[in-house]
Order: sequence, then C-alpha cells, then structure tokens
Amino acid sequence: MFQAEIVAMLIGLLLLGLMLRQRRWPEALYIALSLCALGTSYWYMSISRATLPVVAPWIALAARSLRTPRCHSLYLALATPLTTVFALTFLTGRWAG
Repeated sequence: MFQAEIVAMLIGLLLLGLMLRQRRWPEALYIALSLCALGTSYWYMSISRATLPVVAPWIALAARSLRTPRCHSLYLALATPLTTVFALTFLTGRWAG
C-alpha cells in the first residue's frame, strides 16, 4: 500500500508541474495544497484516496483527446485493462489489505 502512496505523490507532483507549465493557476494551487497537506503527514495512508476528487488531470486529458484522436485511443488502451484489474481486485475482496 505504501508503494501506491508514493506513486500517487509522484503523479501529483507531475500534474502540478504540468498545471504550472500550462499556467492553470487555480488547478495548480488546488493540487499543491492537497499535496502539501497529504505529503507532510507522518503516515502515508490516504494520498491515493484523497487525490480522487482532483479533476484537473481529467479535464486536461479530455481537452487533449479532442485535439488528438491518438490520445483517446491510448487512453482506452490503458484504461480498459487497468479498470478490469481494479474491478477484479475490489470484487474478490483483495483491496482491503
């Protein structure tokens, strides 16, 4: 579980850099405050769960997929197997530890 927390923190930092580069200040501030609050905790157990409501990457992905159909196809190629794995993990009860 700790590895997922570290991956979520790295993804958050990458998204923060992307939002700053695109000069999307409100999204960057929201992500920065979330990462600061969750990253300075002494216990990494809620970063991945708390980053679910961050909508900035989904908006950026939707805008990108409208411009390039290849991005849309890549998203579907990655999301379909990952969603299947996550659903099977949840439905078999292995998500809780």
